[in-house]
Amino acid sequence: MKFDIGHFFTNCILVPTLIIGLWFTNVGHSYAQNTADNATGSIQLTPTEKVWLDSHPTITIAGPRSFPPFHYYEKSKLKGLSADYTKFIADSLGLKLRILADLPWPQVLKRVRQGDIDLIICIAKTADRETYLDFSDPYLTSPLVIVTRDSSPFISGIEDLHGKTLAMVPKTLVPEWLSRDGIDVSSLYVQSPLQGLEAVSFSRADAAIDNLATANYLIHQNGLANLKIAAPTPYDDYRLYMAVPKGHQELLTSVNKALASMSSQQKSDIRNHWLSVKYDYGVSPKDVFRYIFLILLFALGVIFALLFRSHRLAKETQERIATEKALRESEEKLRNILDNSTNMYYSHSPDHEITYISPRCRQILQCEPEEAMKRWTEFATDNPINLKGVEYTEKAIKTGQRQPPYELELKGNEGRKVIVEIREHPVVKNGRTVAIVGSATDITKHKKAEKEREALHRQLFQARKMESIGTLAGGIAHEFNNILGIILGNAQLAMLDLPEENPARSRINEIQTACLRAKEVVLELLSFSRQTKQGKQLLNPAKLVNDTVRLLRASIPSSIKILCQNDESIQPINANATQIQQLIINLCNNAVRAMEPGGGTLTICLETADAHDLKMPELEGGSAAGAVRLTIEDTGTGIDPGIQDRIFDPYFTTKDVGKGSGMGLAIVHGIVHNHGGVISVKSEIGRGSVFTVLLPVGTTPTTEEVSADTDPVPGGTESLKFTQTKKIPD
Repeated sequence: MKFDIGHFFTNCILVPTLIIGLWFTNVGHSYAQNTADNATGSIQLTPTEKVWLDSHPTITIAGPRSFPPFHYYEKSKLKGLSADYTKFIADSLGLKLRILADLPWPQVLKRVRQGDIDLIICIAKTADRETYLDFSDPYLTSPLVIVTRDSSPFISGIEDLHGKTLAMVPKTLVPEWLSRDGIDVSSLYVQSPLQGLEAVSFSRADAAIDNLATANYLIHQNGLANLKIAAPTPYDDYRLYMAVPKGHQELLTSVNKALASMSSQQKSDIRNHWLSVKYDYGVSPKDVFRYIFLILLFALGVIFALLFRSHRLAKETQERIATEKALRESEEKLRNILDNSTNMYYSHSPDHEITYISPRCRQILQCEPEEAMKRWTEFATDNPINLKGVEYTEKAIKTGQRQPPYELELKGNEGRKVIVEIREHPVVKNGRTVAIVGSATDITKHKKAEKEREALHRQLFQARKMESIGTLAGGIAHEFNNILGIILGNAQLAMLDLPEENPARSRINEIQTACLRAKEVVLELLSFSRQTKQGKQLLNPAKLVNDTVRLLRASIPSSIKILCQNDESIQPINANATQIQQLIINLCNNAVRAMEPGGGTLTICLETADAHDLKMPELEGGSAAGAVRLTIEDTGTGIDPGIQDRIFDPYFTTKDVGKGSGMGLAIVHGIVHNHGGVISVKSEIGRGSVFTVLLPVGTTPTTEEVSADTDPVPGGTESLKFTQTKKIPD
């Protein structure tokens, strides 16, 4: 193993020396000042300060969860330099302390703004925090340094960090300072300074920036022997303060007086207890050189020890390098999977704060991973399906048990909504859920396709139902028509044999009338089942609609206003004029009945269908040649959603007995599908109904159909077969 004297000098000589120089500086209070203060023998409090302290015998304190050696918790017990300073202040002022342990740092700042915390005992000063906090005199300071691995290339300052991966804790000042100075780094966010140093040690990051005292403490306490202090930073020393909410001036001034009353020996004892290198306050330059000489002697001894153990250490180092290489390769494979997967992977805390999210969030949430570091519920919409997701997540956090997959509707930063399928698992440590990890799969297109399949299934079911009913109706109509022919023929013969004065003539006349009524019902059945000859020709639909509306005006009550909106330049359609008129009349009569007796507005609109309509698979030839759209809208009572699937069934009616046969819409349905078209309805109770009919435009030369084969399938898509055609003059 080669011995790196530069590395040894940096870690064994330079760092402790810097620490000595660091702690020799007492921020805000000189040795002479402390001597003068201590000479008073007690803290001089004003009456206002005494009244405040008497009325608040117990104060609530908090600080960073993991910031050794300054402030941290071990088994929920407060430890660190700030803890000893706080104990001294509490004893000096006669206060009792209520400690909020293990709070995440964002929660500490949030709760102090809410008034739940009286004193933050370890905090750095920023412009934003000064808006809601008042700060004490600084009582601890430490320079910021760059930490790298022993094997890393030489780094002389922050300029050498360009393009490197930097481990950092979110919502600290380091990212802001680097951005201000134009240092372009790739951020690896961690939850604590220790995790940042471990990320550097295990090659997940190239470097970390931390204060010298914290870095030195964590490196030695956790055996991170492959790390070194690479270079200082140009930023100001990291100063630590105590802070109170705005309006607690009496507590702040009392804390400052207690800090000022500490003797140099008391401060030295606290610092020597927590730092590996001891010092005496106000040490002379001669003592400094003596300490350096002792350190050099110690360094020489370490050198001989290192040389003696070099063989074994070389072997251990080789094994560690091989392990690190395997770990890097494994992490690279995992990173490739996460970066290129179609799923979005994430983790969040029990407070729902996202702590990690894969790059797939750019497609699903339309934001960068660092922009998504907030509560995941902020991406959720108000869709009711999200309630199940919140319920499952809360249950997983509470029980530590995996929940079934569920769906969420999320809204990205650019407003696009997506449906995702969530599969997640709680991470449990010591019987407590510490995180939720999972994956989100974009199923928006799948859900859309599922709805389209359901719609097609309903349409197919309706077509088959109408086919069966039409076949049955056609068969019954033919048989019934034969019977009617016999009855009507015999009735007419009987009338010829009876004299005018015979009273039986009136009864036979009633039989004829009844037969004629029955004949009309048969014609309706045959028209519905399309077992009648239907001649078609190219027609101007606008003229046909205008003529039909003109006929309707005479029979429609004056309380109903008719609006007719036609596109006169619309393309012709290949249709049977009588049947199209019957279609319009039936739909308009239904609309009029829906608006009785109060009246309303009947709107008839004819226009060219748009591209969306042409994509409907039921529209014969529509996608190629185009289609016309006929819309009939009323302001009547509307149709109950529970019966909308049945309104086109033969003999289905909601009218009173004797006021309707139930065949009107069934005949309309048969006419539309006989012309290769589509009919649909939208209705809302109390607001009216809208019937929309799409008919394909004519694509053949202008001809007149003389006869046609029958098509027994109502709603089918088979076109009529021409047996004889002739040219119609232009």
